[in-house]
Amino acid sequence: MINSNRGFNQDTESLRDAYPESTSKVEIIIPVYNEEGILESQLIPILEMLPSGFQVSVIENGSTDRTPDLLHDLTEKYKSLSSVSLPDPNYGLAMKTGLLKAEGEILIIDDLDVLDIDFWIRGMKLLGSGSVDFVQGSKVLAGKADKRPFIRKAATLTLTFLLRTLLGYDGTDTHGPKVIRKKAIEDIPAECGFELDMFPTEFVIRAQRAGVNIREIPIHLREIRATPLPLIRRIPRALRDIWRLHRSL
Repeated sequence: MINSNRGFNQDTESLRDAYPESTSKVEIIIPVYNEEGILESQLIPILEMLPSGFQVSVIENGSTDRTPDLLHDLTEKYKSLSSVSLPDPNYGLAMKTGLLKAEGEILIIDDLDVLDIDFWIRGMKLLGSGSVDFVQGSKVLAGKADKRPFIRKAATLTLTFLLRTLLGYDGTDTHGPKVIRKKAIEDIPAECGFELDMFPTEFVIRAQRAGVNIREIPIHLREIRATPLPLIRRIPRALRDIWRLHRSL
């Protein structure tokens, strides 16, 4: 979440210090759907504290509330913000669109209700060290810092087990925030055939199979609003799609 213990001035300095050398732009990709309740409270502090060289790209997809109108007003006010609107609700297509249109050399993918600045800083430092090209945030590795309800944690562990068993995934999470060197994954988004909730999983697994050096680190996660799609509907769809992805790969 954006409410860091350090305060925004220190976050600005920390982001500037973590900015990898010889990088012209860091682009933060944020898919959004029906987020009028938290859009301004989450985005505005970020936009006002980001140092130069950072661009925020919001991919709105099929919102039926005031999200598109609020985004329009914000893009008029903040030069570091751009937005694209897609006609239908589709989280995976929104993320894929953001990756395909991205111009930054370093890409950060995060959700509006997370925006873990500390993860961004740690991820960029790892990329700057030259030892890794893809930093994946993990709710599982967060341990006690994961403040989600027990049933959400149990669902994550179940899906992780299936990813390891059926897809050979060498990790604990595919849906957390990401910090990526764009040139390392340039061709991978276009190769992904799944959309909706399954795109992030296919994207990470294809990156792993392509030999991209991926490092997982924990994220700080506390839900600030209910998930748009109830868990009782997400789990059966996820199980089906993991099996379909297993067969297609």
